[in-house]
Amino acid sequence: MRIARRTFLTGVASTLFASPVMADDDRLEYREYSFTDYFSPRLRGRYPVRPEDIKAANAIVDSLKGNDCYSAMDELSRITEVGSTGELFNMRWKTFANPLIVRFFHDIGYKNTPYPGDCTPWCAATLSWCLKRTGKRIPSDPASSQSYLRYGKPVTDPQQGDICVFGDVGDRAHGHVGLFVSRSGDTLSVLGGNQFGESETNCGAGFRKSKIAVAQIPINPKKDRKVGIHYLAAYVRPV
Repeated sequence: MRIARRTFLTGVASTLFASPVMADDDRLEYREYSFTDYFSPRLRGRYPVRPEDIKAANAIVDSLKGNDCYSAMDELSRITEVGSTGELFNMRWKTFANPLIVRFFHDIGYKNTPYPGDCTPWCAATLSWCLKRTGKRIPSDPASSQSYLRYGKPVTDPQQGDICVFGDVGDRAHGHVGLFVSRSGDTLSVLGGNQFGESETNCGAGFRKSKIAVAQIPINPKKDRKVGIHYLAAYVRPV
């Protein structure tokens, strides 16, 4: 399968507008690159992943038991195995590519994705992987968060496991995606990939060691940057 050059649809914002609560969220500084550039050894991920880590990542996939999308994502969030670098398999690694993240892209159709780096934003790829693994269809552009606006059944009464699609306050083409856990006031608990991020990686400024976890994300109906860089665009139920 030949990979066309495409842009990942992700949020772009400056930390100038970030609230202190979200200062460690690596989604604050997403950048746009073509798909191929993300995985280019010349630009990102200078150290190829080690064969033993690829083997370990494949063993993790083989051991997963979740039979629905939410269960699969939750199981990924609870991974305790670490690779040869001592880093968990459910987060972006500092120097070497995390082969589990790269496999998400392989399994949803990006067969030529090389292993040199995992610096690409990966929230949509993780969700698409969980859907496909549990027998659900995936969008035609499964690595794009905003492709989920044209997916499934829009709902107004979300249940656990429904998809939360967020748009970027400054650009409706960009955003984030994850699974609904619960709501408290104007804040959603969202389970998904590429969330949080506390320590730096070799991917560049803002690309922290994000992980698969539950994050608290404001609904932000007024699209106020003082509240957050994203706003809830839709709830979608997988079909």
